[in-house]
Amino acid sequence: MPIKKFVIEHEGLQHDIEFEDDLSFGDVEYMIQNTVDLTDVTKPKVKLQEFRVLLMLKALRKAPFDHKNIAEVRKVPYSMAKKIIEELQKAYPLSIFLGDWMTSFVGLEEEKSSVSESTPSVQSNTDGPKTKSTNAQQSGSKN
Repeated sequence: MPIKKFVIEHEGLQHDIEFEDDLSFGDVEYMIQNTVDLTDVTKPKVKLQEFRVLLMLKALRKAPFDHKNIAEVRKVPYSMAKKIIEELQKAYPLSIFLGDWMTSFVGLEEEKSSVSESTPSVQSNTDGPKTKSTNAQQSGSKN
């Protein structure tokens, strides 16, 4: 996976930050699954703070703190975390992931709620009623 790099300044020091700019499908699904509540599809609830923490845990490859330890990520000074998250969210905008999930979810709901029209096993005749000719009708037409 490609690695992107940027530098942040924090408390007068320069810090190199590296992150993966194309997470695996499984990592993205894990983040969305653990941060979005779709029990009411018309009003999805997003735990934004949890998304940001998981994004740092999954995407960061180099940082001036233990970026694989959730307790350490939560201890990062807000001013530093904000700079890092701003860069990460350029590569991973939550709205794109939510849009993908909503499209999948709403598509399934539409299939469930659509009424299917049944097709009769015997097709109706559109030529109108047919009459059976009898001998009496045939003989009357000869006269």
